[in-house]
Amino acid sequence: MSSVNLAALAAQLAAVEDPGHAGELIVEAVITATGAAGARVYLVHRSEGVLVCLASKGGSPPEKRLAFGEGTLPGLALQRQSTVQAGTELAVPLFFGERGVGVLAAEGVKDPVAAEQEMAPLGGVVALALAHLMVRQEMLEQWRFLEVITTLNWLITSGLESFEFYDALHQLIKGLVEFDWMKVLVKEGNRINVLAFFRDGEAVPPEEAAHASDLALQARFLSGQPDTVEDLRAAPDLAGDSVLVAEGLRAILLAPLLTRQGVIGGLCFYSRKTGKYTEHDFPLAQQLAGQLAMTIENALLIREMSRKNQEIEESHRRLATINAIAETLTRSLELEEVLREVLAKVMEVINWDAGVVFLRQEEEKGFVFAVHRGLPVDYVASLTESRRSRDKVSNVPVRFSFPEEIAEFDATNLPGGLDASLFSAGSFQFGVVVPLKHKDEIRGVLLLFRRTRQRLNEGERKVLEAVGNQIGVAVENARLYQKVKTMAERDALTGLYNRHKFFAVLEAELKRCSRHQSKCGVLLFDVDHFKDYNDTFGHLAGDECLRKTGRIIQQSIRETDTAARYGGEEFVALVVEADARNTIGVAERLRRRLEAEGQKEPFPTVSVGVAVYPDDGLTAQELLLTADNALYTAKRMGRNRTVWRGMVQTPA
Repeated sequence: MSSVNLAALAAQLAAVEDPGHAGELIVEAVITATGAAGARVYLVHRSEGVLVCLASKGGSPPEKRLAFGEGTLPGLALQRQSTVQAGTELAVPLFFGERGVGVLAAEGVKDPVAAEQEMAPLGGVVALALAHLMVRQEMLEQWRFLEVITTLNWLITSGLESFEFYDALHQLIKGLVEFDWMKVLVKEGNRINVLAFFRDGEAVPPEEAAHASDLALQARFLSGQPDTVEDLRAAPDLAGDSVLVAEGLRAILLAPLLTRQGVIGGLCFYSRKTGKYTEHDFPLAQQLAGQLAMTIENALLIREMSRKNQEIEESHRRLATINAIAETLTRSLELEEVLREVLAKVMEVINWDAGVVFLRQEEEKGFVFAVHRGLPVDYVASLTESRRSRDKVSNVPVRFSFPEEIAEFDATNLPGGLDASLFSAGSFQFGVVVPLKHKDEIRGVLLLFRRTRQRLNEGERKVLEAVGNQIGVAVENARLYQKVKTMAERDALTGLYNRHKFFAVLEAELKRCSRHQSKCGVLLFDVDHFKDYNDTFGHLAGDECLRKTGRIIQQSIRETDTAARYGGEEFVALVVEADARNTIGVAERLRRRLEAEGQKEPFPTVSVGVAVYPDDGLTAQELLLTADNALYTAKRMGRNRTVWRGMVQTPA
């Protein structure tokens, strides 16, 4: 056995994005640390409920995917949350916080006890790296899913029979679900029709895609629940389909296409691997089927309107409206930008005089006034009881009572919460509420107003229903995007930027400083005696201490400055447009504020290391190294002080 340079390994893993490369670095470190004959590293894949082998070296050939549980040594270690040994083989579970992220396995270990001791410090570094890989993996899956959702919007403009649409959909779903065949079935009257069918990657014309088992699958869809067939040869209602049997197909994953009208069809995945699909695949299949069902429902609605061929000119305008809104919804995942453009487009094309969008808060305690157009400024201010600007108000919860379906209103039947002054003389005479729905859940409402008593015709009502569905999907997509973005940039405990995001901000600021020949400062904080505080008051108090420290740091810097959690009990801040004197002033103000907290109740102080660009370095690495050395000096000199260039500082 020989020691591993953990700092160097951590730096290497932080710079690697490829999981395979990261795995190779980890197994090399395990073999070096334990003297094992072979090693493997596994990453938890939560959406599939398996352990995925990232890399292995020496020893017996590994299984690429292992189920959680007692069937294998790594699976058993993760289930028991403790090291498991069998002979000369050792499996050590890895946790990031309370979340299992992976397993280290070593074979041919001569001294298991010593090997386990060597792997303990290594495990912390590897767990952090695997946690980052899990976040990247989850982000990639989310982005792939968002791509699928964006492609689904094409159906509005391309039609149900568009080969290009289904081919693009097939390629995107292939990146999310493993399958040999994929089929989209839709129930029309007493018939079951094939909308799309892909066999081993090749598109098959719908008229050649019908199979004897389609009716049996329809019967399973009608339950409204996802289902799996482990082996169709053992399923009496499917075993009679000679085509499927001859093709060697075994497992089937089914997800019903559910709309407000009920089940309209189903999304089917076929595999030649027996038992390929399990209940772990249900959530993703339901999401895909839900998005597909909503889009197909809207497309069927438009196709029906076109088929009736009533009022051709008006029908064309309706289709143009939905096309324009669908195109607008695909331009951006920034929610406010999407809502503003969609509201403007709806008012322009369907001739409304004013409009407003409210979004439901996730806590469901009220609605948030998102964007408006054409409403009186004074009314907007009184409605939100907050400051106002030209076209936007701050997010303040407002109590309203809105209907769950499209509803018309005027001064005599206003939705609960609206002010009747909107319908005073010379103002609006008519309005409509359009629920913004996603999977039958109201995500918000769109209110439109007219200055004339022109009621909705059936065409407008259907268009608004489709628009409401589309905007509801867009709202959910934007929230999902924001959630993924936040996960990638923010520290879960403190809400501050994480280390990766801070490096990006610092690199950008250094480029700006270089262009404009300006200065900036970097502050590195360490909470003094945090371990003692944690041991004395408990982990919950320790977490709250870190959260409070983060809040105080954030509140003590300017809006243009940036604070982040650097790792553990260390924080870092970037002070822009600041020389050494100004940077030290910020550091001392912050240090004294935290010191003052300890006068009210037990609370640790902080030590601060300072570095200034370009005086102490020209790169992010040089500045952080200088700040770290200064921080070390501050701690060595007694803590609770600010150090720059080896000397304790006080503000000028």
